[in-house]
Amino acid sequence: MSKAVIVTGASRGIGRATTLQLLQHFNSNVIAVARSDQDLCDLKNHAENVLGIKGRLETVTGDITEEHIIEEVVKKCLERWGRIDGIIANAGVLDPMGNFVDINLQEWKRHFDVNFFSNISLIQKSIPYLRTSKGRIITISTGVAAFAHQSWSPYCTSKAALHMLTKCIAVEEPDIVSVSILPGVVDTTMQATIREQGLKAQMKQTDYQRYIDLYESKTLVHPDEPGRVLAALVVGGATQEMSGESYRYNDPKLSHLLDKK
Repeated sequence: MSKAVIVTGASRGIGRATTLQLLQHFNSNVIAVARSDQDLCDLKNHAENVLGIKGRLETVTGDITEEHIIEEVVKKCLERWGRIDGIIANAGVLDPMGNFVDINLQEWKRHFDVNFFSNISLIQKSIPYLRTSKGRIITISTGVAAFAHQSWSPYCTSKAALHMLTKCIAVEEPDIVSVSILPGVVDTTMQATIREQGLKAQMKQTDYQRYIDLYESKTLVHPDEPGRVLAALVVGGATQEMSGESYRYNDPKLSHLLDKK
């Protein structure tokens, strides 16, 4: 039976790549969630008219910090396919950047609403169905969840919180596999934001230059690489023994998931 998977932040970058991998290589049904209606339309058009995949992709346009959007996502998945087998909690933002003391509380709250609390809402509403399907929750982590990065205090702390939430779910929900994946430095719009705004936001020159060098040397990770691993994990590649753990997308323990079908 085809798995039914919810992917947030699905219209671009890692989310788009994961969605297409699920459709093309894992015969999955997908609810793709994002704020941009145009990008979601482009995604659906690509799936249907380029890949020839019809009837397995549904989209929800909206801000996942809004409760009614989360409710619509869960409802749509259940009405369309009668089950929820997995969540790829990919949606996230880097902004605001800057020194901790200069970022006002409302900006902090907005950031956590996107990167952390929206995931709590989606997972809580999906838990009963994930228990039934013995499903998977895959969250997107980062190296800066474990160490401080100048000018990124909201991002560091929200990702640290999400990382620990993933561990807590693994302890409290033994029938659900919950895993964090570090996708590396991926060629996405977030990287473009760093290049455009990093120095103005008072990033360390050495940190900033590292991202410039990765871009100029064309060594940023292509979204398809972590996307392939995320898709494979959420449809069953994440085993019970992995629950509560975090892995780099290219960890040797996951190398079999990069094999092309």
